[in-house]
Amino acid sequence: MRAALPGLLLACTLPTAASAADVTRSSASGGLSSAASAPAEDADPTAAPAETAADGSTDTATEGPAEATLPGAGTWSVPRTASTTRPLRVRGRFDAALVGRAVRLQRKTPSKRWLTVATSRIRKAGRFAVSWRTRAARNHELRLQMLASSRSGHTTAAAGRAARSSPPLRVAVVGETRATWFGPGFYGSKTACGLRLTTAVEGVAHRTLPCGAQVEVRLDGETAVLPVIDRGPFANGADFDLTKNVADRIGLTGVSRIQWVERADLPRISTPYRAPAIRR
Repeated sequence: MRAALPGLLLACTLPTAASAADVTRSSASGGLSSAASAPAEDADPTAAPAETAADGSTDTATEGPAEATLPGAGTWSVPRTASTTRPLRVRGRFDAALVGRAVRLQRKTPSKRWLTVATSRIRKAGRFAVSWRTRAARNHELRLQMLASSRSGHTTAAAGRAARSSPPLRVAVVGETRATWFGPGFYGSKTACGLRLTTAVEGVAHRTLPCGAQVEVRLDGETAVLPVIDRGPFANGADFDLTKNVADRIGLTGVSRIQWVERADLPRISTPYRAPAIRR
């Protein structure tokens, strides 16, 4: 339940209404239920995974870690799901002749750039391990990059340019927070994202996630994938407000703790207005 923020829901006057068909629930693959190797950027996110990945990644399994090959080195793996509260552990088994070589763990940013988040070296018997922690609850694409070494054993700028990269793997980093619900008393009003709220509209309010961004939430095994349609909540120490119909479907009453992940692998739902983030 939410406390009304005067003027916020009524401030947007863009002429558009939404129905349940406009904000269709999306496939849960790749979210809280599972995370596998990353698809091609233009791939259908709801399509079934290929039997064998030509790039050296494995995406047919639904249990255990996801694995990929670092060309000329060996294999590495990441958990399919991780938590924002604990470091994620990346492990690899490489050729023992590569002991001492530097390996970088990189993640793909929302702007599609690869950013180095951790570096370590291949150790005795070719073992490799590195940890990384993030507070961003969403699907992350990760890859390993092995650097060439100079004769002295030190990594050089030229070696960095000559680095060998693995195909990416995807891991769902899951957050946990409080959620409430809203709806009654606001029906007929427009949300901060410009949608007219009705009993049929399904969505979620969040203070900073972009309008139309899709979020997967889970409570006691019940899962829903919803677009951000409003700003809030502003009470009860909650970070999410679910529309009443969704709250009823997953069993959320009052203030509840949920798991969530931003589904950046799914396209954003078009909304009439891009409400600015509200930070406090």
